[in-house]
Amino acid sequence: MRTTLSISDVLLQELRQKAAESRKSFRSVVEETLQIGLGRTSARTKAKDFRIEPHPLHLKEGFTAVSLNQLYDQIEAEKNAASR
Repeated sequence: MRTTLSISDVLLQELRQKAAESRKSFRSVVEETLQIGLGRTSARTKAKDFRIEPHPLHLKEGFTAVSLNQLYDQIEAEKNAASR
C-alpha cells in the first residue's frame, strides 16, 4: 500500500544512511524501523543471556541473615563504640 509521510530532514537522512550502510532498500529500512517502534518485529535480536557472578562480602559472623539497614546500624554502632 502506498502512502505519503511528512518527516523531518534529519530523520530522512538517518533512514537513508541506515539503508546505505545495511545495503537494504529504503522501503525495507523504513518498514523495519516502524515495526521495531511498534514492538512487533522479528528483526529484534533476542537478548543475550547473562550470568551474575556472586562475590563474597567477607562479613563477620552474625551479619549473614541481617537486612542491609540493620547491618549498617550495627557497623555504625561498632565504629562509635571503638571511637570512645
